[in-house]
Amino acid sequence: MTNRLTNGDSKPQAETPAVPDFSRYKVCDSYSVPVTDSTSAGTTPDTDSPISQRISRRKLQEIDSRLGIRDREVLLAAQKYRYLMTGQIERLLFTDAANPSAGLRAASRNLKKLCNFGLVDSLSRRIGGVRAGSSSLIWYLTHAGERLLRLHHNKAHPIRRFFEPSPHHLAHTLAVAEIAIRLTEICREHEPEIASLQLEPECWRTYSNAGVALSLKPDLYAATTTKEYEDRYFIEVDLDTESPVKIIEKCQRYHTYYHSGLEQMESEMFPLTIWIVPSITRKEKLIRHLKAVFDKQPKLFAIITSDELEQLILEGGDRGMLC
Repeated sequence: MTNRLTNGDSKPQAETPAVPDFSRYKVCDSYSVPVTDSTSAGTTPDTDSPISQRISRRKLQEIDSRLGIRDREVLLAAQKYRYLMTGQIERLLFTDAANPSAGLRAASRNLKKLCNFGLVDSLSRRIGGVRAGSSSLIWYLTHAGERLLRLHHNKAHPIRRFFEPSPHHLAHTLAVAEIAIRLTEICREHEPEIASLQLEPECWRTYSNAGVALSLKPDLYAATTTKEYEDRYFIEVDLDTESPVKIIEKCQRYHTYYHSGLEQMESEMFPLTIWIVPSITRKEKLIRHLKAVFDKQPKLFAIITSDELEQLILEGGDRGMLC
């Protein structure tokens, strides 16, 4: 576990980009597939497009020969994160543009190209029942996109059939992607380097308790390094949908895994578990409950809001968030 926690009150907190409150996006009819409003005015959908047809292997190889490095990066990101908004893809991969607006236009052009090839597709742009701009379109890798990646990666992820995600699942997946991207931005702009960034299921851990095989399933695992420190984190993204009782039950599993010693044998330290919550009220509530339950046990958890992530990564945060 990192030992760099300091008194964060002694330094002003750096400003960070506004993070969407994905906890607001859990509206039952907020998402649909495919997108219904991406066709330009005065035009009709192309029923002969690759999206509406199964693409042969020969055709995939032809499409593959027309793709550039950036195209493949977008496809791999869509595979890794499962769902990404256009604006998230821009921040992740189009940072060489003159400004964010130019990067967003470049990302949109790239995604349109890949969509026309049938390699990606988008859900409805309605978020929380409110229409938003092109940056809010939500993209996913199609079956053809998965097959194309397998042309080059024999150990690529198993091909997943597409099912329309539930509003909660989609909101949580986007929120986890947002934290991973924000962490990438922090390390891009400052000293730490990302040594490892694992999403589920790669970040899951298996262990046993009383002879029963169990799994610890964080949303993310991250390791950052500087010249002086290496810090490791399990990250849980909370959308204020679970009761404190459920949070405590999961925290009990972290304590059980901690006492197994498996992580310490592997890396000589136990990661700090960061719970990222949507509001100060939720933060204070969880800190109060966790401190009451785990008062006499090792402090494995830090409870923060998303705009405190940069302070934690760069300065170690403050001890008031520990429990």
